[in-house]
Amino acid sequence: MAEKIVIITGATDGIGKVAAREILKKGYSVALVGRNKEKLAQVNAELSQYAVKNSISLYQADLSSVKETKKVAEKIQKDFPKIHVLLNNAGAFFSEHSVTKEGLESTFALNHLNYFVFADTLIPSLHASGEGRIVNVASGAHFGVSLDFDNLQGEVKFSGWKQYQKSKLMNIYFTYELDERLKEKSITVNCLHPGFVKTKFGHNNIGFAKSALQFAQNLFAMNEDKGARTSIFLSTSDEVKNVSGGYFEKSKARKSSKPSYDLSARKELWKKSEQLVKAILK
Repeated sequence: MAEKIVIITGATDGIGKVAAREILKKGYSVALVGRNKEKLAQVNAELSQYAVKNSISLYQADLSSVKETKKVAEKIQKDFPKIHVLLNNAGAFFSEHSVTKEGLESTFALNHLNYFVFADTLIPSLHASGEGRIVNVASGAHFGVSLDFDNLQGEVKFSGWKQYQKSKLMNIYFTYELDERLKEKSITVNCLHPGFVKTKFGHNNIGFAKSALQFAQNLFAMNEDKGARTSIFLSTSDEVKNVSGGYFEKSKARKSSKPSYDLSARKELWKKSEQLVKAILK
C-alpha cells in the first residue's frame, strides 16, 4: 500500500505504545510524540522490529504547553504534507492542583487544549490525504459530570478526579464540534472509551491517589493490548472509513452521556478554548 502516516501522541507508554506497534504491523508509518526523550528512544528500539525502513519518526514535546504543542504540530505538518490519522492519545490524571508554565490548570491543558491545538494545526495535512481521520481518546469517566464555565479549570473548588472527568467530557464536546466544522473537508472525527486499562496512567501522582489507582488496576483493569483495540480500529478499519462524530466503546458506536449532547456548552467550550489558545500564542 502507499505510505500512510499516523501521528500518535502519548506514544511512549500504555495504549499509545500498543497502538503504535499494531499500526506499524499493518504497514503504516508512524510519528510518535512524547515528553521524555529517553522513553522515545526506548520505544523506537522496541518497535523497530515491526517497522520498515524510516517508518518511525520521533518528536519530543511537553503537550501540556500550548506553545510546545503548536510548535511540534507545525514541525510535523512541515515534515508530512499528507497525514492520514491523528490519534490524540496523550493525557494524565493529576490528583493535586497544578499549573503549567503558561498558567493553565494541568489537566485542562494536557487533556483538552493539547487535542484542540494539535488537530487544528494538522487539519490541512489531514485534508490533503483525501481520507484523514482524527481519533480522540476520551473516557467513560465523562459520565456523571457537566461543565461549569465559572470553574472550568478548577479555579473555585478543585477535585483531581472531577477535573479529569470533565476533561474527558471536553474531549467529547471537542469531537462533536470539530466533526460539524469539518463537514466540507475529507476528514472524519471520532472519540472513544478505551476501557479501564492497566497502564502507568495516574502513576505520576504520589500517596493515596497513586496507591488506590494501582490497587484498582490490579483488581479490575484489562491489559494494554485490549485497551488499545478501539483506538486501532478507529484509526485503521475500513468499517469506519466514512463514519464521523461518533463515540465508541469496544469498537462499537455508543451513546455518550446526556450532558455531552448539550450544544450550547459545546459551543461555549470551543469559544473559550479558542480565546485561551490565541492569548497564549499571540
